[in-house]
Amino acid sequence: MIRVLIAAPLRQGIKVFKEYQKGLDGLIIPEGVTADRFFVVNDCDEVIPEIRDAEYVVINSENAMMYRNHLWTGELVSNMSEYRNITIRKALEGGYDYLFSVDTDLILEPHTLEYLMRADKDCVAGLFWTNGWSNAWMFDQAEDNNRPEWKEPGTYRIGGSGALFLIKRKVLKAGVDYTPIPNLKKAVFGEDRHFCIRAVCNGFEIWADSHCLPVHLYTDKDYEDYMAGRMTTCFRK
Repeated sequence: MIRVLIAAPLRQGIKVFKEYQKGLDGLIIPEGVTADRFFVVNDCDEVIPEIRDAEYVVINSENAMMYRNHLWTGELVSNMSEYRNITIRKALEGGYDYLFSVDTDLILEPHTLEYLMRADKDCVAGLFWTNGWSNAWMFDQAEDNNRPEWKEPGTYRIGGSGALFLIKRKVLKAGVDYTPIPNLKKAVFGEDRHFCIRAVCNGFEIWADSHCLPVHLYTDKDYEDYMAGRMTTCFRK
């Protein structure tokens, strides 16, 4: 039996988190696969009563408002790196075959896990677009992040990604994690960039799959549009 840990740092409002969980509930779990859930709750204790069918740990800081308004500083990125590393340690200690990192403002299309596992890559992201920009890039901080071919259903080799990532155990066992690389403090900013750099330096390739497009509830307006039926997930054969 193949075991998948669905995990993420949880710093979300109740309304969005409820929709996020509905997306997880609707995931099609491939035959021969089991999936568990794990959250690192930070600065949103009010969400804890809403957590279902998942383990969680609670870590609080003094930066709740900055997190929720996407006001990223070096300190906050360092904190997020550690929260994501906690999910890695949970996956390794629990003997999971995959870590499926799914940020808590994403509503997944039901076939998402199916297609990401079918790609059979060491690190494969689920592609999506926010305000016209994708969550993948080819070089550096975010250079070449909107290739036209990514709009077509397929699996593409990329330079890096974040937010929606299926990662094989062998990558995690090799020591690849989200810890900031000290001599890239300003040149490359963001814990997902540092993870991808570490992965490539350890001999792993980064890929993205565009068959299943989630909804990204990045703003309150996005949530309102989603609830009004103006935003939907998409499955493209």
